[in-house]
Order: sequence, then C-alpha cells, then structure tokens
Amino acid sequence: MVNDRLVHVLESRDLLSKSELNLVTSTFEHIKNAKINLNTIDNLHVLCPSPWEEHKVNVDISLTKQNKEEVAYQKDFFRIKETFSNHYAVFTDDSKLEEKVVAAAYFPEHPDRSKATRLRDGASVFSAELEAIALALTEIKKLTKY
Repeated sequence: MVNDRLVHVLESRDLLSKSELNLVTSTFEHIKNAKINLNTIDNLHVLCPSPWEEHKVNVDISLTKQNKEEVAYQKDFFRIKETFSNHYAVFTDDSKLEEKVVAAAYFPEHPDRSKATRLRDGASVFSAELEAIALALTEIKKLTKY
C-alpha cells in the first residue's frame, strides 16, 4: 500500500521524530479503518502568502487589569494611543443584565460610526464580545475602503 511505503520512507530517512512518525502511522490507520479512498479527495491549494502573513496586525494588550494606580493606567493608555496614532481608535464593550445582552463599538474620532446591537436573549457575554469586535471591524473596513 502507498501509505505503508510512505511511512517506511519517512522512517528510513529519519525525517520525523518517533512521535511524529507514530502520528502519521496512526492517521493512516484511521483513514484505512474509515475506508476513506485518498484518491477521491481533492488537493487543497493554499493561498500564498497566508492572510496572517500578508497583513501585519499590531496589537498591544499591555493595558490589562493589574494592580496599577489610575495614573499608571492613564500613562499607559496615552503611550499606546501615541504609538498607534495613525490607526483608528475603537472601544468595544458588552453588557448582560438578566437575559438581555448588548454589544457596542465606539469610535471617538468618528462617533457617527459607533454601533450597538442587541443579541438574542440568553446569549453569552463571550458572544457579545465577539459581536462587538465584529461591529468594530465592519466599520473599520468601511472607513478604510479595504
């Protein structure tokens, strides 16, 4: 079988560690047991460069909740704001009260672009966080005409 030959070649040329070789072998064994015909699977063409390599994203998460004085928070905030002065400032937030959940994105330099939305009752705060980020990204895309 082709897979057995491939494993043998990989093993004989010492191309993989023992654990990697075990993973390859067990994967082929699962494919065989599932009766998957590898010849019927289309090849996947990967985009080059990948999106995360093509567009550099700068994120600063140094302004986290730590035991800092308010003045230290303000100092860090203004340092970050100055570092990213040629970027759009956006603040996201969410709120959950009983079963009611909302998400918002606020643009201080473009208040007219600020958005808020209500999620379905009982939605999680994690869903609201993601919705707020999605609102922000949608508006940034419109502002940059990207």
